[in-house]
Amino acid sequence: MAALLVASPGGWIGQILAATSRGASAYCVVTGKRGYCVQHGQLSKTEDLPVEMENPYKEPPKKCVLCRINVDYKNVQLLSQFISPSCGRIYGRHITGLCNKKQREISRAIKRAQKTGFMSVMYKDPTFLSDPKICNI
Repeated sequence: MAALLVASPGGWIGQILAATSRGASAYCVVTGKRGYCVQHGQLSKTEDLPVEMENPYKEPPKKCVLCRINVDYKNVQLLSQFISPSCGRIYGRHITGLCNKKQREISRAIKRAQKTGFMSVMYKDPTFLSDPKICNI
């Protein structure tokens, strides 16, 4: 390994040019950067560079509960999971965790079921109060 130290008016610049078998140096000491140094024309070894990998802390994407299910206004048991048992109000997206498309479908189906008489408007049917919860309410 051959090293070359160059003196400058501002002090010693520790520019090290390593003559390896591949003709590449590990880094440019002047700038402290790995890779190709434009100022000094040095090329570093690629084996010392960091390896690209995906973020291990990335949360998995949230999935809609109903994306694979066909929503029908006659399925009162499913629709009753998305209304309040006391006042009959339709829960919002932030509570149900549904995607925008399915939330609109659920709202339309609930309103249609209420208009056609399949569901009550003011309260939840008592037979569905013991059903397992789909969303965290």
